[in-house]
Amino acid sequence: MYSNRFSNIDQIIKLYSKQNPNKICLIYENIDLGYSEQLTYKEFDKYISKASNFLIAKKLKLKSKLLISLPNSLVHLIFLFACFRSGIIAVTVNPNLTDRELKYQFNKSKSDLIISIDDKTHITKNNILLNDISLNYLDDLLDRFDSTYFEIKLKGENEASILFTSGTTNLPKGVISTQYSYLNKIANVTTHLQMNSEDRHYLTLPIFHTNGQYSLLAIMSVGGSALITSKFSTSNYFKLARKHKVTLSTLFASTIRMLLMYKKSKLDKVHSIRLIMYAQSVSQLELDEWNNKFNINIIQIYGMSETTGMISANPLINNRNLSMGKVLPMYDYKILNNQRQLTKPFEIGELLIKGEKGISFMKGYIDDYEATNDVIKNNYLHTGDMVYKDDDDYIYFVDRKNDVIKRSGENISTVEIENVLINYKHVKNVSVVGIPDKIMDYTIVAFIIPNDTNIDINDIKEFCRINLIPYKIPEKFLVVDTFPTTSVGKIQKYKLIEEYL
Repeated sequence: MYSNRFSNIDQIIKLYSKQNPNKICLIYENIDLGYSEQLTYKEFDKYISKASNFLIAKKLKLKSKLLISLPNSLVHLIFLFACFRSGIIAVTVNPNLTDRELKYQFNKSKSDLIISIDDKTHITKNNILLNDISLNYLDDLLDRFDSTYFEIKLKGENEASILFTSGTTNLPKGVISTQYSYLNKIANVTTHLQMNSEDRHYLTLPIFHTNGQYSLLAIMSVGGSALITSKFSTSNYFKLARKHKVTLSTLFASTIRMLLMYKKSKLDKVHSIRLIMYAQSVSQLELDEWNNKFNINIIQIYGMSETTGMISANPLINNRNLSMGKVLPMYDYKILNNQRQLTKPFEIGELLIKGEKGISFMKGYIDDYEATNDVIKNNYLHTGDMVYKDDDDYIYFVDRKNDVIKRSGENISTVEIENVLINYKHVKNVSVVGIPDKIMDYTIVAFIIPNDTNIDINDIKEFCRINLIPYKIPEKFLVVDTFPTTSVGKIQKYKLIEEYL
């Protein structure tokens, strides 16, 4: 099933560093500090070899795990691809995690080493601390290491990465992707999006995220190039698109809305972008406004970490962007209703994707056999997403089956937030919900039953700032007397929303 063009990820870089060594491969724009860097395929290849030898000198070897806690940068990508080259498993995490969250992910993944720009020696003594994320700094760090790396034969079944995703449990689960998982996905993505070597993909997405990784690998697999930015910026989006002549881009629904709200410029339609992919739904009114304002072809896609990215996508022409598109040819699928029967068109049910562990989707969750078997049954991955299909097999997202809020591209476990808040001394019980938001998809609201009258919302917010990454902190805190519950004591969140929101 996997692409027979490459047998491992590293062969992509090796191929184009020989075929087209002087072609620009990567461009990086640091929006905060106002500088840019770029690498040819040959230069990128040499950096990867030096970084691989650096990691080996740190006593990492095949199947060791390197936790990468770095912001978007060429340095981040060099160490990521050094892992792909040397067979070290890359554990890519959000660099803004709190110490509590990072410690959990480090221990859960059984990582051997952390590379970061902040001191993490209080979590592990095995911490590579970078003082900078510029290539100039990296040149000094890697100066004594050889730019030739003695190749080891990596197989497709070798584990390539671990990415953490929020689920229905109280803590995130680590998704294991293999070399095959990536190669399968990028072969399908490049075909569907008709990528070629002249394309330049504009990525504002975080590189620690599945979407950012498979999008980057896809464009490189056809010998194209990528523009990576330190963050998304509405004021810089089209300026950088014009400057670097990008042809493709990937956004979230929230960033599309930000661009729609931004003051219109005469230059907005001056660019070479042929296609933008976006995740999560936008309304028909927003789609119409987009076409009027920018006239750029956009298509909605859908994916998850457990499938190493894209599962479905709209066609490039005659799309139905209120849908998630059609399931990619690499998958069979079915939609089952509450009675576990196949649904009819327009009947809501859970989406199940057929595939093979470690080949067409994840190998499993690290150190969680039970959770893996709950999600993958009889070669079907249970997505937990409630959908329906129309008469032409376009899939429409309805809701999450479980308590996960999809917010601006991130899956946020309400249970994790609840488990943090319940440890605050003045909280007796808590329930967290998501309510629709025009910009961020959902706003997080925490309902609190206090255990005394001394509760202070500002103190709770500070408690959250210490224990939660910023995007997980509720925007609203509402103090209530009781929660509506079922006969077995489960909180009825929809009734909380109906009564108070």
